[in-house]
Amino acid sequence: MLGLNNVQIIGNLGGTPDVRFLNDGKSQVVNFSVAVNERWKNRDGEPQERTTWLRVAAFNGIGQACAEHLASGDGVYVEGRLQVREYEDKDGNARTSVEVVASKVRLLGRGNNHGEEKRPVPGQPKAKGGQPSAPADDFNQSGDDPPF
Repeated sequence: MLGLNNVQIIGNLGGTPDVRFLNDGKSQVVNFSVAVNERWKNRDGEPQERTTWLRVAAFNGIGQACAEHLASGDGVYVEGRLQVREYEDKDGNARTSVEVVASKVRLLGRGNNHGEEKRPVPGQPKAKGGQPSAPADDFNQSGDDPPF
C-alpha cells in the first residue's frame, strides 16, 4: 500500500531565511523556522498557550522565492512532507532532526518591518503610489491552491 506524508502549517517566521548551496554548487536550500501557536482553555477555563517551532527546508525555485520575499515575523502557510534525518554532531552524539520539506509556501501577511517601506508583492500589479495591490504571495511547486 502506498503511504501519505503531507503536512500543512500556518505560523510566523522566527527569523530571516538562511540560504545555502548544496555540494553540486548549483542547487540551493533555504532553511527557516516557523512558530505555530495553539490556544485552548483547560478544565478550569483558564487560557493556555503553546508555541511549537518547526524547521522548514525549501529547495531551488521555492527556496529562492522564500529567501527573496520572506522576513522575520511574516505570516506564512507551508505545505510539504515531514522528513526525519539522523546524524552525528561534532561531539559524536547521535541526533535526530525533523523538518518540513516545502512543496508550497504562501505569504499570509507582513510582520513588523520596523518602519521599512512595504516590499512589492511578486506577480501582482502595483497600485497607484507604488504599493502592492494584493496582500498574499504564493510560491507553489504543484500548481494547486491550498484548501482554504
